[in-house]
Amino acid sequence: MPESGANDADLSAVWHLLSDPRRRCVLEQVYSTERTTLTALARRIESRTEVGRSDGETGTAASRRRIEIALAHDHLPRLADHGVIAYDPSTLEVVLTADFETRRLLEAVLESDVAVR
Repeated sequence: MPESGANDADLSAVWHLLSDPRRRCVLEQVYSTERTTLTALARRIESRTEVGRSDGETGTAASRRRIEIALAHDHLPRLADHGVIAYDPSTLEVVLTADFETRRLLEAVLESDVAVR
């Protein structure tokens, strides 16, 4: 991940990871706790994104399961591939593993994201 003097490709990858609201929610949760689970992440994302749905899927096991599947098969592997988190599919545990520079960037982005809400 980005170090002092990180190249444009590294920074571009970080910005791409942060461009998705679900990944930002994952990073916000993991950044604040250092460690969480797939289930806890799905609940948090659901509480943020499912409010106001008109199809009756808010808070259902089916909607939470769809979020868990998206996290397990898309978002968590992307973050893990870039060294931001570690995800263990056997325990469903998610741990922040970002280096110092990436943590600084996450902090700045997450603080600005909260300020916008």
